[in-house]
Amino acid sequence: MLISMIILGVLALMIIVGLGRPFLKDFRLHWAVPLIFFLAVIGLNFIPLIRIGNFSFSVGVALFYLVMLAAFFIRSKFSSAITAFAAGLVFGGLIYAATRVSALTGNEFFATTNWVYALVMGFIAFILARNGKYAFLIASEALMLPNMLVQIGMGEFSLNYGFDWTILAAGVAFTLYAVTMFILTRLPADKKGKNKLAAMFESGRLK
Repeated sequence: MLISMIILGVLALMIIVGLGRPFLKDFRLHWAVPLIFFLAVIGLNFIPLIRIGNFSFSVGVALFYLVMLAAFFIRSKFSSAITAFAAGLVFGGLIYAATRVSALTGNEFFATTNWVYALVMGFIAFILARNGKYAFLIASEALMLPNMLVQIGMGEFSLNYGFDWTILAAGVAFTLYAVTMFILTRLPADKKGKNKLAAMFESGRLK
């Protein structure tokens, strides 16, 4: 899970230097909360893998998924939370369907979750939500679901399976939103003090 550790570290650094402010605004959290959370996930993943029969997981991974699912409905507008949660399920189902079609056609690379699915999903979540919180959560959920479903029939089930790609998708959504907001807030306004591009971006976003 080296990739996920590195990405979470980068996201924590972005929060420290201030690039994560739009993300924090949408989550309605003090900057220290997600920073501590990301660092906790990294640290707890160094605890040896826990096994219960054929089921295994790392404490950090379990913490991330539990908090991620709960975060949909914490300090959220209910309609937006339901929309975002449903979007994560739909896109997760589509990714899983893509893996099954790929398996049937003999395409081993796309028969399981990978970095391509993660990059595409991170971008889609950003475009769909245009909200730092929901983009991050939709991307996470949409990779978590197929990560679990593709293990059906394998004999063993690990919560850690594909976690790198979950974090990659979430990280892409986080970064795209942070960079976009950084640029939009620095564009010159018109005579009325408004920025048309920023207004277009804000229009129809999940809140």
